[in-house]
Amino acid sequence: MLCSPKMPTMIENQRPHVAGTEANAEVARYVLSTLSSYDIRSHIRSYGVSLTYPVSRSLALTHPPSGTTTKFELQQETYEGDPYIDVADEVLPTFYAYARSGTVVGPVVYVNYGRVEDFMILKTRGVNVSGTVVLARMGQIYRGDIVANAYQAGAIGAVLFTDKKDYGGGGDGKGFPHDKWMPPSGVQVGTLYKGCGDPTTPGWPSTGGCERISDDEVDKGGDIPLIPSLPVSAADGEAIIKSIGGEMADNDWQGCKDGPVYNIGPGPGILNLSYTGKQGINTIENVIGIIEGEEEPDRFVILGNHRDAWTFGAADPNSGTAALLEVADRLSKLQKKGWKPRRTIIFCNWDAEEYGLIGSTEWVEENREMLTSRVVAYLNVDVAVSGAGFQAAATPQLDQLLMQATKQVRDPENSSQSIFDSWVGTSDHPKIGRLGGAGSDYAPFLQHVGIPAADMSFGEGYPVYHSMYDDFIWMRDFGDPMFRRHVAVASIWGLVALSLADEEFLPFNYLSYAFELQKNADELTNELIDKNIDVTPLFKSIEDLKIAATKIDNEIKALERSKGWASMWGTKPRQVRELNDRLMMAERAFMDRDGLLGRQWYKHLIYAPSEHDDYGSVSFPGITDAIEKAKQENTIESWSSVQHEVWRVSRAVIHVSLVLNGVLT
Repeated sequence: MLCSPKMPTMIENQRPHVAGTEANAEVARYVLSTLSSYDIRSHIRSYGVSLTYPVSRSLALTHPPSGTTTKFELQQETYEGDPYIDVADEVLPTFYAYARSGTVVGPVVYVNYGRVEDFMILKTRGVNVSGTVVLARMGQIYRGDIVANAYQAGAIGAVLFTDKKDYGGGGDGKGFPHDKWMPPSGVQVGTLYKGCGDPTTPGWPSTGGCERISDDEVDKGGDIPLIPSLPVSAADGEAIIKSIGGEMADNDWQGCKDGPVYNIGPGPGILNLSYTGKQGINTIENVIGIIEGEEEPDRFVILGNHRDAWTFGAADPNSGTAALLEVADRLSKLQKKGWKPRRTIIFCNWDAEEYGLIGSTEWVEENREMLTSRVVAYLNVDVAVSGAGFQAAATPQLDQLLMQATKQVRDPENSSQSIFDSWVGTSDHPKIGRLGGAGSDYAPFLQHVGIPAADMSFGEGYPVYHSMYDDFIWMRDFGDPMFRRHVAVASIWGLVALSLADEEFLPFNYLSYAFELQKNADELTNELIDKNIDVTPLFKSIEDLKIAATKIDNEIKALERSKGWASMWGTKPRQVRELNDRLMMAERAFMDRDGLLGRQWYKHLIYAPSEHDDYGSVSFPGITDAIEKAKQENTIESWSSVQHEVWRVSRAVIHVSLVLNGVLT
C-alpha cells in the first residue's frame, strides 16, 4: 500500500494568486524549488497569453414608480477572526474573465438557471427577453453558457447570483465561518470563455512572436459572450428578485422556503450594469518535473494539476497541488531506495486553468506530435478535496485500474474498510463518470489529442467555490478537518501512476470501453425511435470492438503464460512493446481530424462537452449536437446530418478495433 502515515505536503497560500500575477509566479517558484529538492529534474515553460482583469464595475437597481435607486457595493465581506484580512484588498474585484465591457440599462427578467429550456419556457409564457437584463442563478450549467444563452435570446446584459437554495444550505445555513455554506455576501467568480487555450491562438501555442487573431476574429469565434455581465452575491440577487413583478415563477424556479416569491418579469425593476475590463498579453508559467523511465523512457505517464486560483484557493486548486507534491515526494523516496520507473513519469503544474485551461492547452498544442506518439495516460487532480466521498471520472479502459487502486487505500472516514468499499456502497459497481465536460485540464489531452485520462477527487462540489472564502480555514474546519482525505487522494493517484509506469503490460481494459459504448448506443436508440435513423452500423462496430478487445486480452495472457522463469521483457521485448503500443494508440483512433461540426478543436467523437453546457459531459457529442439541431429544424437535411454523424462514430470505433488488432487490412 502506498498510503503514507504522515500528513501530506500542505500549501497554505496566504495571498490570492490569479494567473498572470506576481503572487502566482511566487507559487510557481515554490513548486519548482520543491520538486527540485526531491531531486526531480524540473523546469518552467512560459507562454504569453491573452488574459483579462477588471478595471471598474457597477450595478444599480431602480425601483419604479418611486424612482429610488439601490447601488450595490459588489463587495465580499471579511469575517470575524479572518486571518487573511490584511491581504483581503489583494482579492480582485468580483468579475468574469473575458466579460464584455460596456454599460446597459434595461428591465430585469428572471431566467432561472439560464438553460436553453429555461428560455424556451419563458417564450411559451409570452415573456420577451429582448432588450432586458437577465437575472440567473448559478448551479446547473456553465456560467459562460448562461450568458451566451441570454445573448441568443436577445438580452442586453446578464447578472448571475449564488442562490441560497443551492449554495446557502437551502436557507438554513448561517454561512462561513459558522458552517460550510456560502455567506450572504459571497460571490462565485470565474471565466466566461467557452473554448480551451489562449483565445488569440486557437489551435497553436502562444510562444514568442507567434501569430495571433484579432479581437474581431475572437468575437466571431463564438466562444466569448457579447453582452456585459457580472456575478453577484445571494444577498444582492435576492434584492433584485424582490424588484421583479409579472407572473409568478413555477415551483421549481423558486428559491428557499423562507425567501421572497420569485416572479419572472420583465421589470418593473430596472438594472443599470456597467463593466470595464482590461485585456493584455500576460506571462503564465507551467512547472514541469520529470522522472525518467529506465526501460521505456519514451513512454510518458503524466500527472497534472493547476496552480492558479481566483482567490486563496485552498480547495481549488491548492489541495490538488499539495497532493501532486506529496506524490512526487513519495516517488522521490522510492528512487532513493533504488526504484526506477519502467516508463517516464511527468509532473505538470499548470497555470491559467481558471481562464480556460490555458496553460495545459498551450503545452499540449506545442508538444502535440510528441504527446500523441508517447503518452500512455494523463491523470488529473484539480480540486483534490472539498468534502467526503471519493469521486472519479475516466475513459473506460481505466475503470478497472481505478477500482484496483481504491482497494489498496484505507477509507479516510472509516479505517476498517477500503475506499473501494465506501465508493461502491450497496451497489454492484462504483459510479465512474466520463470526461466529456471541459471542466479541467484533462480536456486538451483527451478531447484534442486522444490520450486516455482520469480525474479524481474527494467531495463533489462545495458552496464557497471560486469565492474569497475558499481559504485554509474553510478547508481545516469543513473540507478536510484531519487532512486524511488529502493523504488518500495522493495515495490513489500515486498507485494508479505506478501501475501505468511500471506494469509490463499496460493495464487497459477495452472490453470496459465496448460495454460503455454499448450502453450509450442503447440510450441513443431510444432517443431516435421513429426518426428513421439507422444505428445498425454503430452496433456492428461495437461488436467488432468487443472481439478486438477480447483478442488483445488473450494475446496478453498467452505472452504471460510463455514467460517461464525468464524476464518477459528480456525474452520478448518486441512483442510486449508492439502490444502496448496498440493499447496506447487505440484511444487516438476515436479522434476525427475535422473535429465536431462548428467546434473543430474538439476532435474526440465519443467524449466532448455539451454544446450548451461546457461543464456537461456528452457521449457521442457530434450525434447529440445533430439531433438537437434536427429537432429544431425538422428537415430532411437536418436528419440526414444525424445519420452522417452516426456513420462518423461507427467508422471511428472500427478504427479503434483495427488498432487493437494490429494487422493491416
